[in-house]
Amino acid sequence: MEKTALAILLIGVALLSYSPVTEYFLEEKTACSCDSIEDMIAWAEGKRKCVYKDSLGIPTIGIGFNLKRGDARKLITNVGANFDKVLAGSQCLTDSQISKLFKNDQKWAESGAKDCIGSESLLGKCIYRVVVDMTFNMGQNSLCSWKNFKSQLRSGNHAAAAKNMASTKWCGQVGRRCTRNTNIVKSC
Repeated sequence: MEKTALAILLIGVALLSYSPVTEYFLEEKTACSCDSIEDMIAWAEGKRKCVYKDSLGIPTIGIGFNLKRGDARKLITNVGANFDKVLAGSQCLTDSQISKLFKNDQKWAESGAKDCIGSESLLGKCIYRVVVDMTFNMGQNSLCSWKNFKSQLRSGNHAAAAKNMASTKWCGQVGRRCTRNTNIVKSC
């Protein structure tokens, strides 16, 4: 029995020493273009059931839901939670409530992405999802202000669009989100 256990242990050590195996287990798993929009955005924003302060100190919950926005009380109440308790940190949200809150924001981001850059049928699934993610993160007005980005994506010049993305202040601010999105755009 001891020899079997020792053999298994040695095989395990050998496998973990083998570079491709080690890289697989240590590699940061990232959302890809085949993920749902919710999964893609949640990967970047995080998904938290209880209130927390975002990088700017704004009380946030769920998938990047800003509790200081004008309609926050109404939307939190609409999913069956007590806004004051949620804001105070004494009530958390369920997965179902988080998903309902997100669906509202997803509609907003999809609408902004379509108005600014184009629809999924025009851009293709992976580019469209990147644009929705970017709209969710920075808003329609900011995204629309990017010089040449719309024409680069619409003309299929994905390499130039990815280079454009990587050269922005936004890219420096969001780090891995930018890396993921530029890699998706380059690969489409």
